[in-house]
Amino acid sequence: MVDTLLRTRVPRWEELNRAIDERDDMLDFAIQLFEHDRDRALTSYFQNAIEQFRLVRHIASWRGHIGKMLDFASGYGRLTRLLVHEHLADEVTVSDILEGGMEFQAEQFGVRTILSTTNPENFVAPEKYDLIFVASLFTHLPASTFTAWLRRLAELLTPAGLLVFTVHDESLAPEAFDDGIRFESRSESRVLDVNDYGSTWVTEAYVREQVAAIDAAFACIRMPRALAEWQDVYVISPSPIENAAPRRVPRGFVDQLEIRDAGVYLRGWATGITEKADRVDVRLGDVVVATTDEFGPRSDVATFVGVETATDSSWHLTIPHSAIRSFRYEVVTVSTFTREGEERILFLGTLDSLIGYSEREKARHLEQRLAMQSQELASIRHDLAVVAHQRAELQAEIAAMRQSRFWKMRDAWFAVKSKF
Repeated sequence: MVDTLLRTRVPRWEELNRAIDERDDMLDFAIQLFEHDRDRALTSYFQNAIEQFRLVRHIASWRGHIGKMLDFASGYGRLTRLLVHEHLADEVTVSDILEGGMEFQAEQFGVRTILSTTNPENFVAPEKYDLIFVASLFTHLPASTFTAWLRRLAELLTPAGLLVFTVHDESLAPEAFDDGIRFESRSESRVLDVNDYGSTWVTEAYVREQVAAIDAAFACIRMPRALAEWQDVYVISPSPIENAAPRRVPRGFVDQLEIRDAGVYLRGWATGITEKADRVDVRLGDVVVATTDEFGPRSDVATFVGVETATDSSWHLTIPHSAIRSFRYEVVTVSTFTREGEERILFLGTLDSLIGYSEREKARHLEQRLAMQSQELASIRHDLAVVAHQRAELQAEIAAMRQSRFWKMRDAWFAVKSKF
């Protein structure tokens, strides 16, 4: 499965260093996510690495050549292996608070390492960088260190350098909040203190306020849900960012699988968000065995994505039985593409596992929708509570006024006036 993933997506794929440290929390998180299915967890691990690399490469293209790059909070090098393999920068330095991660990356990938610190003020780097990438750190920081780390990393940029970091938007939070940032003491890390590294959600206004507090002249660009369709990506720089070309990655889903006389029938949806998807391909191994560029109406997808242009997104196709050698051992990849060639893998695994996958994913998507609706409901309840509180205050104020000498005189005056 990993071979199939890498073969058509990574140049010189056989030379890619695939070593993974047993302490890597990112692999452990994937194993838990996929209910201890190690094959799918490993595939997801490398798939996420490719997704991160493509995002970083796209943003790096805004500046052209990248001389020195810092991969901060890099863990055990899920992304680093691709940065080094594809020579994205002339020099790659990595930093993390996990000493084992630094030793592993130095040994396996030959990169420079800097052991990080809990306190941002104590973090020392020997040089400045053209690109600093920080994935899934600010999604875990409390307010006490969020701005401090943002400031410290911004200080390490060259004049035209780019600082790229990801956050959880307020729309993902379990409950509404008012202060711009919400922090909870829980995370997937097995070793870090949850009071320093928990779970964080922020508003766009809060992020922009923190950037402006560093330097009001800093450029700041937000890319909603740009990493794994989940985390928002922010790019800031001391210099204007004039060539910030958008990255349009399609979205999609496999809704249904049926075994029919003509073959294996697949149905789902795919969209380029602001435009129709270009096509959906199904590969067995490396061979395209079914494809379609015809898309029908799906109003529920437009509602789910939140963009009317996503209405034309329904697709279906059939894999002929003659193309299938094995349901159990042959790897199938279902992908959708934009006109620019950006790919989103909707499924990668065996046909056997695809049968159960669509049902599990439907349940997961339903949970996400319910979570979003729950957040909206919490926000409405919060607004109602505020109104109720204001109403109670006004009623108390009116009651106090009615007991005043002025109010009693007013009532007496109106009584006399009424009789007159």
